[in-house]
Amino acid sequence: MRLGVLSALIVVLLLSSCSEEVTVTLPEIDPEGDVAGMAGLTDEAMDAMEGVYAVVEGQQLLGEEVVLKHAGTGLSLFTGKDALHALFVHGWSDSTVHLAGYWRKLVTLDVGTFRLAIDRSEGAVELLHGRRPGQGRVEIRGSYGNGSERGQREVLLRYVRPLFTSATPFYILAHRAGGRNADRLPASENSAELVRLAERYGANGVEIDVQLTKDGVPVIYHDEQLNLRLTQKSGLVGALSDYTLAQLETFIRLKNGERIPTLKRMLATILRQTQLRFVWLDSKSSVPISMLRDLQRAYADSATLFQRDLRIVIGLPDEDKVEELLTLPDFADADVLCELDIERVRATHAEFWAPRWTLGTQPALVSAMKEEGRGVFTWTLDEARYIQEFLQVGLYDGILTNYPTLVAFYYYSQ
Repeated sequence: MRLGVLSALIVVLLLSSCSEEVTVTLPEIDPEGDVAGMAGLTDEAMDAMEGVYAVVEGQQLLGEEVVLKHAGTGLSLFTGKDALHALFVHGWSDSTVHLAGYWRKLVTLDVGTFRLAIDRSEGAVELLHGRRPGQGRVEIRGSYGNGSERGQREVLLRYVRPLFTSATPFYILAHRAGGRNADRLPASENSAELVRLAERYGANGVEIDVQLTKDGVPVIYHDEQLNLRLTQKSGLVGALSDYTLAQLETFIRLKNGERIPTLKRMLATILRQTQLRFVWLDSKSSVPISMLRDLQRAYADSATLFQRDLRIVIGLPDEDKVEELLTLPDFADADVLCELDIERVRATHAEFWAPRWTLGTQPALVSAMKEEGRGVFTWTLDEARYIQEFLQVGLYDGILTNYPTLVAFYYYSQ
């Protein structure tokens, strides 16, 4: 009997190991193209639409409140329920604002559609002129559907207050350029394609992982080994550092079909195709700090040339990287972030301290760092109750997270 059970278990494991991975298919945002065919909203109109909205109808999906944010080139909606977010295309016609989009719950595989509108009598005229009506004077009506079905359930959102903003910049930093492969995002982690989406997910900064190829080119990839967690099947096995850039570009594709980006390509994408304001370079063991410092300086100069507010910092995740930095004659000039204790922060002249969130909020140490003029982040924080706890302390300058949509909701809805 035991042998039979064991045999059955082995069969199940073998079948499951050969089965295709679960994927999330996002519905088409605007299948008929009717919204895309309209005149698009101006940046001023989308800025005016930003705010915290009460959910009058649709609470089963959205909870009691949502955040609507002008994010990147469009509008995004964030909630605290199931880490749900929605991305919209936008347009207007006859003094009515139209939004078409999809919603996605990051904690499940659930997706669906949205069709929303703001009528001219419910605030659209003022919004189209870039003016923000007062409380309760903007109502967004429409419907949502599950999967690819057209909306069958009513939604009514009512504006209640503006988004919260702190006196000093607060950074919502998206882990691995926007999130993890485990959350089945539409682009692969640490890809240039994902970093273009990071703002739509509520981030204003990203963390990216830097490795070195066999021929000395810094590329963006998290693990030391090539593996099926991060890449599609190929003929290459072993460490990424065993292969040249040409070999990787020829034979390796990331999980969603993208090439592994070089660090230069990723920084150029961030600089020219996003408005992200912060980049945390997580320096892996093979990458010389001096190389990162030179690239940091070059792209800081480019940001100044492009009149971009962009800061690039080098992460020091361990003692080896700290010691390597300290061997540089001009180490104090490097813009670095230290994850170790505050004595190592001081020794490296780090501009930022980044303790892991499991150490707690540490208000006394954080206050000491801020009194010395340093910024403080925490990592990698994904749970709603602890996100709220760190925000309520009011001392941190940013949170690194796999769920920037969730941090965005709790930050802006304060």
